[in-house]
Amino acid sequence: MIHLLMEAKRQFQQEQKDEIISESLKERAEFNDEDLLAQCVLFFLVGFETMSVCLSYLTYELCINPEVQSKLYEEILAVEQELQGKPLSYSMLAKMKYMDLVIAELLRIWPPAFSLDRVCGKDIDMLDDNQQLLAKFRKGDIVVVPIIALHRDPENFPEPNLFKPERFLEENKSQIKPFTYLPFGVGPRSCIGNRMALMEVKSIIYHLLCKFQLVPAEKTVKNMMDSLKGFHMQPKEKFWIKLLRRNNL
Repeated sequence: MIHLLMEAKRQFQQEQKDEIISESLKERAEFNDEDLLAQCVLFFLVGFETMSVCLSYLTYELCINPEVQSKLYEEILAVEQELQGKPLSYSMLAKMKYMDLVIAELLRIWPPAFSLDRVCGKDIDMLDDNQQLLAKFRKGDIVVVPIIALHRDPENFPEPNLFKPERFLEENKSQIKPFTYLPFGVGPRSCIGNRMALMEVKSIIYHLLCKFQLVPAEKTVKNMMDSLKGFHMQPKEKFWIKLLRRNNL
């Protein structure tokens, strides 16, 4: 991400140097070192809450779905054996296929944000397959997209309330309808920090499961959706997970 920002800065400076004054350049503000630093700091500050939410729900789902946790732990053990005592690397983490499935399913059933909003850039009439008018959007309108409603719609994902990482296997991806899975948004306004957030979640859960087994505690919420307050992602009873130290340590 930092590399992309640096490239954007270089491109802007090069266009100014070459006196390429296009319409898009006229509308852009200068991107200097202070802007670059501010964006880098913003990645870390804004990511804290999203990271904590993802990790809280991931540990919750793993503790109430022990079969998923067991399969993920088996993959972690295989990676540990391949590493032979070396630190976990980016390349090894990227090779963990079942980890990717678990994270993808987590983001479906518990997206970082329940909804996202966008400002309509031009007048649009939305029509159905029969050319019947569904809705009118005018320039400047704020459009709210209910992400969690899309993710939990049984027409988009069968048995939507079940935690099934296998939904995202390569052979099943073709069954996912376009624009029904939007954990980080889509298009040029999608979350720029999604790659960093995913790597952080994967690395933390890797080390956590490597040392501990996650089991429900006495206060663990039985029905998480009923426990949520309003549009916040925090359950009334908070998160309670019991950690059992692995016997192989």
